[in-house]
Amino acid sequence: MSKTVDMELKKAFAELQIKMMDTKQKLKIQDIQVDSFKKNKHHTQLTLSEIKKLPVDTNSYESVGRMFIKTPQPEVVVNLEKKIKAYEDKIKDIETNKNYLERNLKESENNLREMVQQKMATS
Repeated sequence: MSKTVDMELKKAFAELQIKMMDTKQKLKIQDIQVDSFKKNKHHTQLTLSEIKKLPVDTNSYESVGRMFIKTPQPEVVVNLEKKIKAYEDKIKDIETNKNYLERNLKESENNLREMVQQKMATS
């Protein structure tokens, strides 16, 4: 009977390890995404600050695919502000998901510790 319990513990231990590795990988990917969005947001903020320094009647062009379209400066400012807001929303969503994954990882680690302690206690 102890061998069947031991096999169950080994199987559960292996599953928890796989889950932990998967969660750590997802966290790493989300860190990379957050960094990327923060860089893009910063770049957009710099562009916005430079455009706001220009006179309102300055010719402005926005890229659409591989071409540029002449756009009034106030419209360019609004579009850049929308981009910044979108980056902030994406960062917030990723951070929320990241917090969930971190809690899940801690829970998995605690379950793993409990299993090891339980195994040691039964041995």
